Amino acid sequence: MSISGTSVRAALAAILSFAINVQTVDADILPGQPSVEFEFGGQGFSIQRGQNGDNALPRAYSNTARKCPDYCIEPSDAAPGVATLTELEVFSFMQNSVSTGTGLLIDTRLPSEFEKGTIPGAISVPAATLVANNPYREDLLLALGASGSLGQMDFSGAFDLMVFDDGPWSPTARQAVHLLLDAGYPTEKISYYRGGLQLWHIFGLTVSK
Repeated sequence: MSISGTSVRAALAAILSFAINVQTVDADILPGQPSVEFEFGGQGFSIQRGQNGDNALPRAYSNTARKCPDYCIEPSDAAPGVATLTELEVFSFMQNSVSTGTGLLIDTRLPSEFEKGTIPGAISVPAATLVANNPYREDLLLALGASGSLGQMDFSGAFDLMVFDDGPWSPTARQAVHLLLDAGYPTEKISYYRGGLQLWHIFGLTVSK
């Protein structure tokens, strides 16, 4: 008995469709862990997978035709001594630093981009606000927990920061890291989520607006 190519393709399509549907139902963070829970500012947050509508990537994160310069592949490290985090380490930061009031999630993109969707619990601190000639730079650093005045600031009580942007093709978070370091922010109080919103969307993780 012969089997036509059309029949084989139809059978494979049915099998793949079933497999995809099964994976969608069981989209845990880790096996047996369906969500990550944490708190920020008295509000509870839950990070899950498959929570963003039809699961299609927004165009900003599905576009692969990005020209370099402007959209180059970012290095793995933002600066010497600054830890680069994976998604699982971001979850740990949320639970161990953000929930305890010692850490902040910092979205370094423009406010207009922030409003379209960000990592839950993040606050908007555009990289451009950290430049040396910004007259409000000192106020911003004070809001991040520093004390004193520019040039003589004490960062011992400052928040631990996890800095991110659009993803591995965007230099914004790396630039923000360098501007923070230039202002005197301690290396050990800064971490860098290189994956940013692009990998966050690829993993189907919860986005807040």
